[in-house]
Amino acid sequence: MSGSDVLSVGGGILFVLGSLFFLVTAVGILRAQDAISRVNNLSPATGVGLPLIIIGAAVGDLSRGELGVLDAVMALLAVGAALVVSSVASNMLGRAAYRSQCELDPRTISNALGPHETLPDPGAHEGRD
Repeated sequence: MSGSDVLSVGGGILFVLGSLFFLVTAVGILRAQDAISRVNNLSPATGVGLPLIIIGAAVGDLSRGELGVLDAVMALLAVGAALVVSSVASNMLGRAAYRSQCELDPRTISNALGPHETLPDPGAHEGRD
């Protein structure tokens, strides 16, 4: 077994692992009962699954001899950008779900470290200019 074969198998394993994280995330989202839990369930796919798939693609290119320095830098930037964008997006989605004041599943633990925030009534916009 040559070095390129080992890299090719390694890239395939990274693809499969990344896909498994997406599968586990999909099952978790289907089982979640409220919006905040669904947003929380996105973390494995966006935080681990997507970087594994990007790195698997780079390793596959390396095994075929098609990975240049620019491609490696772009793969690293893609992993970094995916982590930054997914963290900001999940924060915003979680905040929007919380502020929508939808009913939480009884299994969802609220913020036990601070007092409950009282939000304004979403329908009370008549008096504003």
